[in-house]
Amino acid sequence: MGADTISKRDQILDIAERGYRQGGFAGLSFRDIAAALDMKSASVHYHFPHKEDLGKAVVERYTENLLDSLGAPDSADDTVRDRLVRLVEAYRAAFAEGESSCLCAVLGSVSPQLPPAVQAAVNSYFTRLMTWTETALAGAEPATNLNASHIISALQGAMILSVAMGDARYLDEVAEDLAEKSHA
Repeated sequence: MGADTISKRDQILDIAERGYRQGGFAGLSFRDIAAALDMKSASVHYHFPHKEDLGKAVVERYTENLLDSLGAPDSADDTVRDRLVRLVEAYRAAFAEGESSCLCAVLGSVSPQLPPAVQAAVNSYFTRLMTWTETALAGAEPATNLNASHIISALQGAMILSVAMGDARYLDEVAEDLAEKSHA
């Protein structure tokens, strides 16, 4: 594969991710992607034979990018607060990118309608994010009442509310609440 092939593949993934985040999995076709890139639909199929292949690749890339941006959940150089700040900043960055929800929040909300490989990739995203968060919280004072599922649920919900209301304030409020709790 040459650089041009890799470049086209990444462009396809970028367009698909934006499309899924804005209109869901069913709202984006190979024709839409091809038109956005001024190419033939067959060229998209060359890289991803089936829509399920594309959806799985988009979610897997999204998962790896998020986890890479969060860094190690158990670095001795970080406090629990440092780790939570990174997690919150990842959500803020995802919202700021086109004021859209987390890819996996969008896809997770319709998981039963997704092809099996995409369902599995979304499940893996949340499983890995929960594991990262649980590990990041290790060593937190019991009085903080920090719980991985509550943190992820609060951030996901605040992001959806911020998108729906067109106001990042809701995400910011949850971020401030988490920061306060991480000091307790």
